Amino acid sequence: MIGVFDSGIGGLFVLSALRAALPEADLLYYADTARLPYGARSPALIRRFAREAGERFAGWGADRVQVACGTVSALALDEFRAAANRPVSGVIAPAVREVIKSGVRRVLILSTEATARSLAFDRALTGEDPGIVPLSLGCPLFVPLIENGFFAKNDPALLSFIGRVLAPGQTFLPDAILLGCTHFRLLSPAISSLFPGVPLYDCGEAAARALAKTERSQGGGSLRVVVSDGPDRFLSAAENAGALPPGTVVECVGEV
Repeated sequence: MIGVFDSGIGGLFVLSALRAALPEADLLYYADTARLPYGARSPALIRRFAREAGERFAGWGADRVQVACGTVSALALDEFRAAANRPVSGVIAPAVREVIKSGVRRVLILSTEATARSLAFDRALTGEDPGIVPLSLGCPLFVPLIENGFFAKNDPALLSFIGRVLAPGQTFLPDAILLGCTHFRLLSPAISSLFPGVPLYDCGEAAARALAKTERSQGGGSLRVVVSDGPDRFLSAAENAGALPPGTVVECVGEV
């Protein structure tokens, strides 16, 4: 069984990609919705949450786990891995490999505030290619907006707000944009409209592609979805985003 972890609905797109690539694999998705958004928390608290999530996957018997949360990947992947005591992968390394392969020079990284402060994506990029010029831009309100259904690509108010947040990125004149939070995929049409012609790299898509290459499609193709709070709210947000198959049942396990 392959586990996928995120704080909310963002990782569901990683889950969808894995279901398409590995149709017979048994999958377990866990969203820590009780403590969303992770990106607004302190590093110490993020590490604690990561340990507790890792312990949950160990208890559920997952064979390996894909952390779809950019914030945990940046700040607490080692803690998650130690608690889970099984193979765990994050979203940073696969995304960095794809960006490096493209040959771009100036990379704008959009992520949560905690991820941006960590400079994890920046260091990973320049560690692979010192000639790359990265700029991390924290977008603290993007995840709450998305979780509450505000991601319509034709919403002028949303586009105006996103334009204000990303103004420093427009001045930066990037060759590529790396979405360092899996939630941000839902804002990609609006982001692309502000950066015409600039390619977007989604850390979640990159992670799913990388994992699908190493895993075999075996099992019964089952899907289990678990949250730590608000299953009805989560299901509504997921359906609004078109990120879960119809009829999916969402369980709630409560906080650790």
